Amino acid sequence: MVFGEVTVKAGEDILQTIEAFVIEKQWKSVVVTNAIGSVKDLLLATPVRNELPLKIMTTPCYGAAEILTFTGEIMSKDRMDPQLKAVYPNRESPLFVHIHAACARPGGQVMGGGLWGGKAFRELRVFLLELKGEETLAG
Repeated sequence: MVFGEVTVKAGEDILQTIEAFVIEKQWKSVVVTNAIGSVKDLLLATPVRNELPLKIMTTPCYGAAEILTFTGEIMSKDRMDPQLKAVYPNRESPLFVHIHAACARPGGQVMGGGLWGGKAFRELRVFLLELKGEETLAG
């Protein structure tokens, strides 16, 4: 495995910054192990029923928050679970970025879910592991 760290600077889009890093490294299969830092204006997704096919709703998390957990996977879209293709928006990226996050808000309120958007507040350091034995994005 190869370790990577990407810093999302204040005001930068979290998902776009992570995608750009993985594409630059030409990694095809990645585990997101965690992150540390602060975020703002997250958009979080959670299931709305206990059955498949999966149906989700998104909930905004307005304002600044501290990241508590940040884990997931990044892979080329051709390796993506077909059921998830129907759930996640059709983005032009060659990658499927699937991250679950939990954050602490003012007053100790905790929110979490699938990360659909958001920005770094002060800074967010994201820790990644490339899974070896996988082809790179370059083929």
